[in-house]
Amino acid sequence: MTSQVTGEALAPFKQLIHDIGQAFKEKDISKAMAKFVAEDDITSFGLYADINSKSELEQHWKDYFSAHEFMSKIEERYTVYVYGEAACLCLTHKAENSNDRTKRMTLFLENHNGAWLIRHRHHSFVPEGG
Repeated sequence: MTSQVTGEALAPFKQLIHDIGQAFKEKDISKAMAKFVAEDDITSFGLYADINSKSELEQHWKDYFSAHEFMSKIEERYTVYVYGEAACLCLTHKAENSNDRTKRMTLFLENHNGAWLIRHRHHSFVPEGG
C-alpha cells in the first residue's frame, strides 16, 4: 500500500535534497553522484539535458558547474509517497534572489540498506499559472 510521508518522517528526504544542494554549492560531483544508485542506468531529464547514464550526468554537471554559480534554494513544498523500498519525491522550489519561475523536481528513489538513492530525476519549470 502506498502511503504519503508527512511530518518528521520527511527528514531523510529533506536531508537528501540538502546533501545534493551542499554538493552543488561545493561543485563536488562525486558527492552529488553518491546520492544516486550504484548502477549506471540512471535517467535524468528536464531543463538542460536528457541523460541516460551516470557518466553523462557527471559530464553534464562538469559543464554546468563551469558555466553557473550556485544559488541557494527556497524549498517550498515536499510531497513524498512510499511503497515498500521505493519512493517518489516531488519538490517545488525557487532560487533565492532570482526572477526565475518556480522549478519542480521529481525523483524516483530506491531504499538501499536504509539510504534513499536516486534512480530517476526530472527537473522542469512549473507551468505558467501552475
